[in-house]
Amino acid sequence: MIHLARRNLHYLAGGILCMMASTLFEGVQFGAIVPLADRIFTNKLIVLPTGMPPYVAEWAARLNAIDRNQIFYGIIFMIPFFFLLKGIFSYAQGYFMNEVGQKSVSDVRADLFRKYQELSLDFYSQKRQGELMSRITNDAGFIGNAISYGMTDMVYQSFLAIMFAVIAFAISWQMVLIVLLVFPINGFLIYAIGKTIKKQSIYSQESMADLNSILAETNQGVAIVKAFSRENHEIDRFDVINKRYYKAIIKGIRRNLLLAPVSELLASIAVVIVFWIGGRSVLEGKMSFGVFALFLTSLISILRPIKKLTGVYGINQQALASTKRLYDILDWKPLIVDAPSAVACLPPEKYIRFHDVSFKYEKAEERWIIKNFSHDFEIGKTTALVGPTGCGKTTIMNMILRFYDPDKGVILFDDQDIKQVTVNSLRKNVGLVTQDMILFNETIRENLRYGKLDATDQEINDAARRALAWEFIERMPNGLETVIGDRGFKLSGGQKQRLCIARAILKNPKILLLDEATSALDSESEYFVQQALDNLMKDRTVVVIAHRLSTIRHASCILVMDQGRIIEKGIHDDLMTSSELYARLASYHFNQ
Repeated sequence: MIHLARRNLHYLAGGILCMMASTLFEGVQFGAIVPLADRIFTNKLIVLPTGMPPYVAEWAARLNAIDRNQIFYGIIFMIPFFFLLKGIFSYAQGYFMNEVGQKSVSDVRADLFRKYQELSLDFYSQKRQGELMSRITNDAGFIGNAISYGMTDMVYQSFLAIMFAVIAFAISWQMVLIVLLVFPINGFLIYAIGKTIKKQSIYSQESMADLNSILAETNQGVAIVKAFSRENHEIDRFDVINKRYYKAIIKGIRRNLLLAPVSELLASIAVVIVFWIGGRSVLEGKMSFGVFALFLTSLISILRPIKKLTGVYGINQQALASTKRLYDILDWKPLIVDAPSAVACLPPEKYIRFHDVSFKYEKAEERWIIKNFSHDFEIGKTTALVGPTGCGKTTIMNMILRFYDPDKGVILFDDQDIKQVTVNSLRKNVGLVTQDMILFNETIRENLRYGKLDATDQEINDAARRALAWEFIERMPNGLETVIGDRGFKLSGGQKQRLCIARAILKNPKILLLDEATSALDSESEYFVQQALDNLMKDRTVVVIAHRLSTIRHASCILVMDQGRIIEKGIHDDLMTSSELYARLASYHFNQ
C-alpha cells in the first residue's frame, strides 16, 4: 500500500502534515481546557505531581496567579477558535487521503488492465473471465479502502495515541507503565484474530470471483439458457455461490467485530487500576482534580485510537489478501514478448515457412498438438487447412499470429524468424476473421474503425460496401452511428460477419487468416457473406480453415492434417483420388 501511495506523494505528505496539525490542536484542547475548567469552577489552585518539567510548573504558576474570570472569558474565545482550526485541518486531511486512496485504486486498475492486454493467450486459457473482473473491481476496491481509511486511521490515530500517551506520561509515568502491561496481551490476541481475518478474506474474495464468473457466463450465454429453459437451474447455481459468499463475509465480519471489544476490555481493566491509584492521590492532596482529570481523560482517550487501530488491522488484513491476488496477476510473465534485439517485421514476399514445427499447449503433456510440421505458405496464394477436429488447424493460425511460439522448430517470413521481430509489427501484416464474431458495444463506425483507428469516413464507407454491409447499415436507425449492443446482440449472424469482414478490409493486411463462418448462416446471409469473403481474399496471401467445398476448390494448395501432421497435400481433384481421409471429409463434413 505504501508503494502505491508513493505515486501520489504530494497528497500523502499533505495529508500527514494536516493530521499532525489536527492532532496538535486536539492535544491543546485536552491539555489546556481540562485544568483550566477545574481552576474556574472549583477556584482551587492547579497542583502538579512532582517531577514535572520546569516550563510546565511555570505555566501552572502563572495560571494560578490569574483571576478565574479572565480565564473563563479566555476559554470562551479559545474553544471555537481551536475547533475551527482543527476542523479545517481535519477536512484537509480527509481530502488529501481520499485523493491518495482513489488515485491508488485508479492506478491499480489501470495497471491490471494494462497487464491484461500484455499477457499471452495461455494466461486466458487458465483464468475465468469473472475472476479477472473480480480482481479489477472487488480486490482493487479493498486496497483503495485500506489506503483512504485504513492508512488515514493508522497515521492519525497513532499520532493521537502518542500525544495522549505523552500527556499522561508527563503527569505520572508510573501509572502509564501499568497501562503498558496490557499491550503485549492485547497485541497477541489481535494478531491471532487478524490471521483468521486474512484467511477468511481470501476465501470470501474467491467466492466473489465465482459469483462474477457465473454472472459473466449466464449473461453471455443468455440465449442458450432461455432456449433450454434453464433459468431456474442458473438461479439455483447462483444461489449456492451467493450463500457461500454471504457466509464467508459474515464470518469475516464476526472476526473483525471481536477486535475492538477485546482491546477495550483489557484497556478498561488498566484504567480502573489507574483510577484507584490516582484517585487516592487526589484525596490526599498530592494532585489537583483537574490534573488527574486530564490524566484520566488522556488514558481514556487512548482507547479511541487503539480501537480504531485494531479496526485498521482488520482492514489491512483484507487488503493484504487482495494485494496477494492482484500481484498474482501483475507478476505473471507473458510467454510472448519482443526479443531484446527485435526489429520491425517486413511483409513476406516469397513464403511463410514452417520448418519442423512442434507444439503442445500443456508442456507436461505427452501429446503434441503440432508434430514436425513443415510447409511453405506461398505469398499471394490461398492455402486451405482441412482435417478432423483437434488436428491442429487453429493452432497453425495462432502461431502465424504469434499467439503461441513453437516448442520446436522455427517460423519464418521469408528469412525473418518471427521471434526476432516485434509482435506489433508482425500482427500489422496479418488480418484475422474467425467463426467467433467479436464485436463491441459501440457504434458500427467504431467497430469498423477498430481495423484502422485513423480511417477516414470514405475508407469506412468503401470497406462497408466491399463487405456488402452498406445496404443493411443504411437501413439502421442511425446508420454508422447505430450502437449494436453487447457482442453485436442487435445484429443477425450474417450482418455481424460482414462487419467483421469490413473491419478486416479496412486493416488491409498482406496476410489473411480465415476461419470460415458461413456454415451456421441462412442461405441469404451465406450468399452475401461468401461474396464479401471473396472480395476480402482478392490479391492476398490467405490461410483458410475450410468448411466449404467451394473454398477448397479454389485453393492453390490444400493441406490434409491429422494428429498435428500433414499427411497429404495437393489440389482438390488430386486429393479426392489419392487421399482416403480427404475424400471422406469432402463427402461428410464439407458444406456444398
